[in-house]
Amino acid sequence: MRFPGLDHYLKAPSLDRRHAAAVLRSVYALMFLGQLVVALALAIVVRLLSHMHTNPSPLLGWVLVALACLELPLGLVLAGLAGLAGRGPDRRRALSAALLGAVVLSTPAWFAALALATGQGGMPVLVLWGLLALYYAVGVGGAGRLAGRAAQGPPAGPA
Repeated sequence: MRFPGLDHYLKAPSLDRRHAAAVLRSVYALMFLGQLVVALALAIVVRLLSHMHTNPSPLLGWVLVALACLELPLGLVLAGLAGLAGRGPDRRRALSAALLGAVVLSTPAWFAALALATGQGGMPVLVLWGLLALYYAVGVGGAGRLAGRAAQGPPAGPA
């Protein structure tokens, strides 16, 4: 499957910032949503196969929220380091940083899936979904910032 615009992003001699932003945001969104779909599908399968009749644990719910809160600084640092490593702007580096940011910032989807699989409910689950939405928005904004550096860089060399 070919990703529209990726060849132009990697090989064009000059790259418009808007095109770079569109590609990086699309790549980020696809990776983020892919993680979300896989996590929720797995949680639903586990819930259906296990026939669990559990009582929700408020402690587990809030522990999952605390773990999810740790992902934002980690994701920002890792994606930032991946985007800034080396000298000067680089399109492949920006693409890698967008992918890494999507993987790390979508980690709360797995915490939400665990909450679903274990029958959690109430405020911790709402906070998890809110954090997930916040992390998505932060990553989309970060992909836009990476696009500025990618547009300044030369075309990517052969892989």
